[in-house]
Amino acid sequence: MNLMNFIIRKYITKLLTIVFIGFILIIAYMQYDTKTFLLGFKRIHNLLGRMYPIDFSILPELKQPIVETINIALFSSILALCTALLLLPILTNVLFRLKIIPKVFSAFFSVFRTMPFLIIAAILVSLFSTGVFSGFVSIYLINLLTAAKLLKEYAEEVELKQLEAMESLGSSKFVIYKNAILTNLKPQVISVYFLTLESSIRGASVLGLVGAGGIGQRLWQELNHLRYDRVSIIVITLVILIFIIDLVSYYFRNLQNTSQLTFDRFILRKNMVRVAIPLIILGSIVYVTKFINISHERFFIGLKQLSVLANGIINPDLAYSTKMFSELLVSIEIAFSATIFAAVTAIFTSYLSSVNLFGKYKALSMKIFINILRTFPPIIVALIFFRGFGPGAISSFFALYIYTVGVMTKMYNEVLEGINNNVLLMTKSLGLGSFVSYVKIIFNGYFPEFVTIVLYRFEANIKNSTILGMVGAGGIGHLLVNNIEYRNWNRISTLLIGLSLSIIIIENISYFIRMRVKK
Repeated sequence: MNLMNFIIRKYITKLLTIVFIGFILIIAYMQYDTKTFLLGFKRIHNLLGRMYPIDFSILPELKQPIVETINIALFSSILALCTALLLLPILTNVLFRLKIIPKVFSAFFSVFRTMPFLIIAAILVSLFSTGVFSGFVSIYLINLLTAAKLLKEYAEEVELKQLEAMESLGSSKFVIYKNAILTNLKPQVISVYFLTLESSIRGASVLGLVGAGGIGQRLWQELNHLRYDRVSIIVITLVILIFIIDLVSYYFRNLQNTSQLTFDRFILRKNMVRVAIPLIILGSIVYVTKFINISHERFFIGLKQLSVLANGIINPDLAYSTKMFSELLVSIEIAFSATIFAAVTAIFTSYLSSVNLFGKYKALSMKIFINILRTFPPIIVALIFFRGFGPGAISSFFALYIYTVGVMTKMYNEVLEGINNNVLLMTKSLGLGSFVSYVKIIFNGYFPEFVTIVLYRFEANIKNSTILGMVGAGGIGHLLVNNIEYRNWNRISTLLIGLSLSIIIIENISYFIRMRVKK
């Protein structure tokens, strides 16, 4: 490509971006006029005003739901990781040369991974009644699918020569798996556990919205009773809880032992780990069987209803497809518009929160603000906007937009703060201002990374928009929750097939774009 073509292509890209954003703004203006926005924000302002003074008297009553939330997140992550490690040999071609089996399992897991956890929880509540059991199983399944995907990718990067060497020595498959694969995956296993734990604590905090236990159930109850002074303390408690889990997770994922261990201390620590891990797994299983507290009668009734569900799932109601496509497009539009506007916002917030670009002390306040934004689960923000703007897509849009700005800023900020100091010195030597050099040089140079982050968030927001629809914020989610309530399994099958196919197609398009951008 010559210089003239490059310049023309660059300006066309900018022009198309501006036209596209303008087009979205025009559509938004046509659907929601200025008076609607002003009235909606006025209602939200009044709602926030009613959250003060905070009712601290319910704090003792929040102890049990908080413990439930932590237990669901903590133990579902532990058992899901153990299950994923047990399934790992048949998920990859590393140990067994049967290519068809990993492909079948990968396809099966990929389909189920497209289902949002709150939909799984709502289905389980319909089958097994309300309570912790449904919430625990739904989070466990999502954690299992996530951990299996990540560990599979890590396992396939293990050096094949090491495996071949052990095979030539006549080592069994179990010994090879234990000494060649698990040993190399120890850091990744710890990282995967805390990543799933972070996700689980956010998920478990809102399970109560469909009756699946945890603190979300109390939040929904107080919202329905219009006790916003109590809603505020529950939201603050949730944010603190998620923030603490994030800090603990960050600490362990970045923990590096720099001390020099003697041989005796190394052997002692190794033996302690060998004893501790089985005890943790066994203790988790025993504790969970008591914690989920479901009667045998209720469990077997749920299993019988599961067969009815399976029969409905394999016989989708194709006549419902038109309705499904209509609402699915709404969910995709919400996810897409929220991601685009969040991406534009994140360009500026990433700069303002980068220590090496904006300054250590000046960036600190923006970092705190961004961490608060990404700590709030989107569904809680949607409930607040729902009270202001009423049911519809606008509530879902704002909830996703706010959360996505926080996540994208954090992710791109890590890219910017990893820039080589020589690059920064080069931009300063050109005499350009800090922000100008960021926009003209640094952002353009790291544009592929930014696009990758945007595409990943768009994929995640498709699921998030579906979940938000379940609380009346528009999209396919409200169809799912209505049909789950009336156990219309044939229609649910149609909705899930449409949702899964759309997510798989979008993921493949996203992957294609990421590969093209990197070239």
